[in-house]
Amino acid sequence: MRELIKATVFLDPKLHEDLKIRIYYDGFKSQSEFIRACVVSYLSGDTKFMEFLDAYRQNEKLQSKAQIRKSAALRRSGEELIEKMGLSDDEIENIFDLLEEEKPD
Repeated sequence: MRELIKATVFLDPKLHEDLKIRIYYDGFKSQSEFIRACVVSYLSGDTKFMEFLDAYRQNEKLQSKAQIRKSAALRRSGEELIEKMGLSDDEIENIFDLLEEEKPD
């Protein structure tokens, strides 16, 4: 079995109760499964998830509209470059592995 790291989130009790109900309603087995799905979507750069985050950052005024547009444009240009070069996920991972070998922390 792989080692898992526990992440803790502090929520208002009512918000937590509503989250538990909604997670159950939407068919997730646990809060952990839901959070993992969010983390994987975020880290993989899932387009819909990133659009949601852009809207959240704008609505909560975490970043300016210009910064959010710039981030979205950079993501799009990165996706276009990957598509243009025809790189697979494994090839991209290999590039990062090579860079890490050359410049370890």
